[in-house]
Amino acid sequence: QLFKRLGGTDGISSLMDALYKIALVDNRIKDYLLKDPDRIKLGQAVYITEMLGGPKQYKGQEISTIHKTLGINDYHFDCFMGDLNRAMMGAGHPESLIDEVLVALEPVRADVLGHSRDAMDGVVMKDGQCLLDRFGGD
Repeated sequence: QLFKRLGGTDGISSLMDALYKIALVDNRIKDYLLKDPDRIKLGQAVYITEMLGGPKQYKGQEISTIHKTLGINDYHFDCFMGDLNRAMMGAGHPESLIDEVLVALEPVRADVLGHSRDAMDGVVMKDGQCLLDRFGGD
C-alpha cells in the first residue's frame, strides 16, 4: 500500500510540506495556491492520502467543482506533478515508489481538468495498490 510505504499520515504530511516549499515558488503554478495555501495543502493531503490507500476522510467538494473556474490545463497539472516528483526525490524516496505514486495520482487529471474519465482509469490502482500487488505478485 502506497500510503504505508510513504510513511503513513506523518509521511504524507512531510511530503506535502516539501511539495509546497517547491510549488509556492514555482512561477508556473504558484498563483493557484497562494490564495489560501494552508487550506489547499490540507485538502490535497487528505485527498492524496485516500488516493494512496490511506483512511477515507476527504469530505470536501468534488475535485472537478473546486477546479472548474481556475483555468488549470494539462501544463499546470504536469507542473504540479513535476514538483511532487522533485519533493519525493528530495525526501530520498526510491524512483520505483515515486513512479507508483505519480501513476496512482494521474487519474485525478481528468477531474481537475473537467474531462470525463476513460473506462480504464482506476483499474491499475485501487486503495493505493497496483493490480500486481492486489494479486500478490512482484
